[in-house]
Amino acid sequence: MDIQVIVTTWGHPSWAGKASRVAIPSVVEQDAGIYHHHESLGTPSAGAARNRAVEICDPQEWICFLDADDELEPGYINAMRRRIFDLNFNRTVLLAPALRLPGRTPETYEDRDIINGLNPCPIGTLIHRDMFEEAGQFWGEPAWEDWSLFRRAVLRGATIRFVNDAVYRANSTRSGRNSTVRQPHVLRRDIIRAHEEWL
Repeated sequence: MDIQVIVTTWGHPSWAGKASRVAIPSVVEQDAGIYHHHESLGTPSAGAARNRAVEICDPQEWICFLDADDELEPGYINAMRRRIFDLNFNRTVLLAPALRLPGRTPETYEDRDIINGLNPCPIGTLIHRDMFEEAGQFWGEPAWEDWSLFRRAVLRGATIRFVNDAVYRANSTRSGRNSTVRQPHVLRRDIIRAHEEWL
């Protein structure tokens, strides 16, 4: 089965440099395709940049989004492939990796309720291209566009499966875009409301 890792950067060119130093080297020795796409400062959102990358790269099966400053730990792709095989190549699952935060041991978030806003799925969660399209691709939220995508996939019938031996290493700090939302309750409400209208 095909797994395509997509690293998308947008805004300042320094992010492209970071991708080449951090994210991309973590994938090159794993058996997966890798595509890096950079969008300029005029791009309206991270979601728009990622959608453009998918359009250009045109993966046909499984997609893994990887942020420029994060890494896939060794064995990530093989662990995901084993799980895909165990699940009989089911295209309606989301394969959520364990998440390693700085200074922490890897953990999965099986107790988080994606419907009510506690996202158990790191951005590196595998999603099949068919489900990516059915869920409406990324939207233009100012943050949490990954939760929005994966929540819509679940609303469309996807189920989350946790892959404990695939570890996504998040190297970002507390100053990141997703960690500095000024009114998180408002953004959560707006995303849920938009999903209700979309359905």
